[in-house]
Amino acid sequence: MELYQIRYFLAVAETLNFTRASERAFVSQPALTKAIQRLEEAIGGRLFDRTKSSVQLTELGRAMLPNFRQIFDTAQATREQARRLTREQHEVVKVGVMCTIDFHQVLPGFIESQDRHAIELSFREGNLEALTDELDRGEVDLGIMCSPYETPRRFKATPLFREDYVVAIGDDHRFGGRATIEMAELDRERYCERTYCEFSSYIERLLDERNVRLEVVQQSHREDWIQAFVRSNFGVAFMPQSIADAAGLAHVRTADCPIVREVKVLVQAERPVSPAQQAVIDSLAGHTWPLQAVS
Repeated sequence: MELYQIRYFLAVAETLNFTRASERAFVSQPALTKAIQRLEEAIGGRLFDRTKSSVQLTELGRAMLPNFRQIFDTAQATREQARRLTREQHEVVKVGVMCTIDFHQVLPGFIESQDRHAIELSFREGNLEALTDELDRGEVDLGIMCSPYETPRRFKATPLFREDYVVAIGDDHRFGGRATIEMAELDRERYCERTYCEFSSYIERLLDERNVRLEVVQQSHREDWIQAFVRSNFGVAFMPQSIADAAGLAHVRTADCPIVREVKVLVQAERPVSPAQQAVIDSLAGHTWPLQAVS
């Protein structure tokens, strides 16, 4: 039994809706569903009765709800107390960067905090779900992240920059030479799926609304593999423009349905921000970002 599983359970128990719970928990719905299933396996019974039209707590779920709330609240308080007691005098600001964000693009934003304040930085990479949990646990102080959903209230977000999502294509693709396409033109298109993409469910919903079906031919969490597949004309892929540009991939925008992501720096709203952490946030917020959305 993991603390993040309990947090996801509490989100579903409060909303009685897996979609709203995933948005509140700042995770994809498949990740939330899998976590609930693993929690049920650990408990030894179903926690929710789920139909097409409703979600309800089972008798076991209702019985476990107060216990899970107490476990979660106690764990959060204990971790915060331990963090305060063990903080070293020489502070290292721990930064988590989402694996779908081009690290070369964001790294210059940290330079001012290094030059002016001599702050020591420690970087780690993760997907949306992993970094969200690490922010909650205090394992990272700042998260450079983005999501198509509203930022949960337990986080304080500072916007950094916006950029377009584009359809990356191979040099010999039929879309070559065009700046834009219509979403309907992607119907039956061979597709390479970025499995860690924080916009995957959101884009899938947009496609479903337009009755557009993609033929998924390759899947990978590795950005370099997806880029190689696209470059070799295995298929196309939705990706942020910065990733496509860094890989030297041709790309087109969806003119009738522009997709834009906003990259933000997140901190835990209830956790005090140290002067060193604030200096890093100010450095990022004051940086002139070269790439902005043009849709």
